[in-house]
Amino acid sequence: MRFFVVILLTLCLATNNALAEHEVDHRYTVRGYILDAQEKALADQEVQAYDGASLLARARTDSAGFYSMHLHLHNEDKGKEIRLRTRSGEADIRISFDPADDTTQRVHDANIVGGKLVEGSLNRFRIPSWFYPLAGFFAIGFILVMLEKRRRKKLRHNPSMSGTGKARSVRRGRKKKSRRH
Repeated sequence: MRFFVVILLTLCLATNNALAEHEVDHRYTVRGYILDAQEKALADQEVQAYDGASLLARARTDSAGFYSMHLHLHNEDKGKEIRLRTRSGEADIRISFDPADDTTQRVHDANIVGGKLVEGSLNRFRIPSWFYPLAGFFAIGFILVMLEKRRRKKLRHNPSMSGTGKARSVRRGRKKKSRRH
């Protein structure tokens, strides 16, 4: 009996919470930021998604103005218009995804900035995407220069590592012999 209970508890703990949610092909995530006209975050704003007169989902923004909500949609809902409502404005978004792809998460980035819809990922820090690899190359270059400086400093303090002079001949096994006449 104990063995059965241990197995049952193990199975319960091993199951993933995602099994409780709908499959990917029934879940559509709408997410984004709600910002004022000066692009400052509007915290604790309610965002509602409507299909006609029926409420599909609601969410609240966090301190950064970010919200995320899951809608239960089917493949037949592709192309449908959903209305997002907030205190700062309303916007219509069109549901778009590949109905044949039932493994990729279906996500729609819908931001409302100054009461107007801005679709797509919103870079809150206004850093261009090409900056990140460039900064990575500079960081690697800086690290390599610092390592080379450190190596040269060690060589100056320990001449036996440099491979010159008396230490070099000893290292190669050529000992100087004194000549006697």
